[in-house]
Amino acid sequence: MTLIIVVILVALAFEFINGFHDTANSIATVVSTKVLTPRQAIMLAACTNLIGALIGHAVAKTVSSGLVDSQFVNSSVIICALFGGIVWNLLTWWLGLPSSSTHAMVGGLCGATMANAQNILGKINLDAIIWTQEKLKDGKMVKEGVIHKVLIPMIGSPVIGLIGGFLVMTLLYALLRNARPMWVNRFFGRAQIFSASYMGFAHGLADAQKTMGIITLALVAATTAGSFDKLPDFLHFLKMEKTPAAEQLLGTVIAGKQTQETAAALEAEGFKMRSGEFREAFLSLAAEVHQSLGDEAGATRTRSDVKKDYDANVAYENSRILPKLPILGEMVAVKVTDWPKTLKSEGEKAAKDGKPPLKAMASKVRELSPDVPVWIKVVCALTMAAGTSAGGWRIIKTMGHKMVKLQPVHGFAAETTAATLLAVTGKFGMTVSTTHAITTAIMGVGATKRFSAIDMGIVRKILGAWVLTLPCAFGVAYVSMWLWLKIAG
Repeated sequence: MTLIIVVILVALAFEFINGFHDTANSIATVVSTKVLTPRQAIMLAACTNLIGALIGHAVAKTVSSGLVDSQFVNSSVIICALFGGIVWNLLTWWLGLPSSSTHAMVGGLCGATMANAQNILGKINLDAIIWTQEKLKDGKMVKEGVIHKVLIPMIGSPVIGLIGGFLVMTLLYALLRNARPMWVNRFFGRAQIFSASYMGFAHGLADAQKTMGIITLALVAATTAGSFDKLPDFLHFLKMEKTPAAEQLLGTVIAGKQTQETAAALEAEGFKMRSGEFREAFLSLAAEVHQSLGDEAGATRTRSDVKKDYDANVAYENSRILPKLPILGEMVAVKVTDWPKTLKSEGEKAAKDGKPPLKAMASKVRELSPDVPVWIKVVCALTMAAGTSAGGWRIIKTMGHKMVKLQPVHGFAAETTAATLLAVTGKFGMTVSTTHAITTAIMGVGATKRFSAIDMGIVRKILGAWVLTLPCAFGVAYVSMWLWLKIAG
């Protein structure tokens, strides 16, 4: 229990550091163009980061269940993963380099998990990292894994940011070619307050969710391992849905050893869970187990319970106001999964491939990602806002003053491009770096003036930090986990 509290505190420390480390990403341009003072910009960024962090959950789900094999994750792994990310973040912050907190955390998580898997299995196991897989998320099949959610976006987002910044600025030049410079500066000075707010919101949406996912992953691992079995009532909020008993039942079905007692136990576990996806998934699987054992009455009864729960959740979602709002609604909307239909489809697919249908169904339920609890969202959002308030002047100096000289119209173009990139990728659960997005957008905007306007010496240092972030954070976390295991014996 003490270790779990340490995990949460270390994760929040990472979130705080992320706040001041990445503050520059959302306010460097608005400060460098002198539209807002540093103090005003920080307060704006803190507020918009807070709002963005409370919206959506796709990125958090990716981190909590889509990057590493959870069977090799425990509290020690999370601590070492965060340590790897924190060390690299502080080093690059001290050097004034806008490296990616996102990739520092991902590299740390992969490194610590790999070290623990090697310790458990006695050999290097590359499968401890989820490279690619199809997964059900919010009612639809999506591509998960490090390749799809980290590596491809890591390569693609800087290119999109660079080209996008160049195109947006080129368009603005064409539209404003006959406008008076004084009017342009005055108009975009005001417009940049909007674009800076948009950037702060997108930063909160993209970055705060990563720590939410880490804390959720730690709580899932602790709950499944039975660490919360004797938890005091006042700490009950730490428990996640899937208990050790539930995990064991899934293992029984996957092993093909299910009995009527297994079906009844799955029902019992389902009814212990709050109304929602986990309950529907477990009850739907219980119905399939009843069906496989020839218990038609049990299957019909359980499916009826699932239908009631499903209809109630659909009605609740339809009654919510936020999902009906334009643009923002897409980020907070939840598509309720029809689990009986999903499991039937999974079973038919497995049968067609010559595999046991029930095993495939149980595996699909095991893959179910938990929603991030509201208390985690609130705590992480407030911590990031507090970190943002602490500022990050070294990085602001690099991005806002050294790399390219900006006017309000340039700042508006860069912020709008980067924020849109972050909002779109955040909706799809991609762990895109805020740093990559805004830095390349600034480069693209600067290139429209002339390529020589960009300080290539600074650019080379930034690119070096980008290339090194994943492997360095991986290495620090791997060595930290190895030392931890040696000391722990």
